[in-house]
Amino acid sequence: MASEPMSFLDLDRTGDADSSWLLDLVLPEIGGGRLDESHLAVIGENPSARGLRVSGLDQPTFESLIAGYGTQFSAIEFWKCPRIADLSPLEDLPDLQLVAFYWNQRTTRLWNLSRSTSLTGLQFDDFTRLHDLRDLQAGASLRELSFGDKVWSRSVFQSLGPLATLDSLRSLKFSAKRIDDGRIEPLGELTRLEELTFPANLFTTRQVAWLRARLPASVRSESLGPVVFFNQPPENGEKVQDALLVGKGKPFLDSVTDAARIRKHVDGFFQMVEDFRRDPALKPD
Repeated sequence: MASEPMSFLDLDRTGDADSSWLLDLVLPEIGGGRLDESHLAVIGENPSARGLRVSGLDQPTFESLIAGYGTQFSAIEFWKCPRIADLSPLEDLPDLQLVAFYWNQRTTRLWNLSRSTSLTGLQFDDFTRLHDLRDLQAGASLRELSFGDKVWSRSVFQSLGPLATLDSLRSLKFSAKRIDDGRIEPLGELTRLEELTFPANLFTTRQVAWLRARLPASVRSESLGPVVFFNQPPENGEKVQDALLVGKGKPFLDSVTDAARIRKHVDGFFQMVEDFRRDPALKPD
């Protein structure tokens, strides 16, 4: 059995295996509650815990947690801590390997990731005020990165440009309502990716075809194909929209009655992929 989490998959499986390494301080309130110093004292009673899941932190209790107990953990999941405005105390934990955040309403940036030299995994979802991803470009050790929308489709990011420097990245999953500069090209620099997920309607079909031509064929990704199919059985013989054409503004279709239209889209997509492979100088827009 693992004695500590090595990836986000380990955190996801905590209910299926021996997770004695995980200390859960998530409060039952829907909004995450409000955790105080008395809750933090429980950490001192569990010195063998290497993973922490916690909710309800405000800025002072966040800083107390990091200063008093942060070095104990290799992984911390901040579940519903919307009142934390400054994440820079994490810079004092160079041995931290995994950090996950869900829901923040105050911070406008991450932290100086060049000081998080052991950080291999980072998640941050539903950060309502964070639009600039430039802090990510210092995440040289990152192998897993996930960010954007988990519940609300509201995230807007200025550019994916900072991701282009993440040479160690193996898994990238992100969602957003919009990327302001509209560029997909930074993702084409991530040639060591093994897994990639992004919304089917975030970029144009031509942009996705360019990225498919640019990245290794071994990358696991529905996002790099021409169509996303859904297992949605028909009811009473009615038409079912079970196929989404990949590309900005593309529609949902019925995989049976719209088969010819889908095939035309698929053929056009792979023709574009072939064109991009034959001429690497071609631009995606």
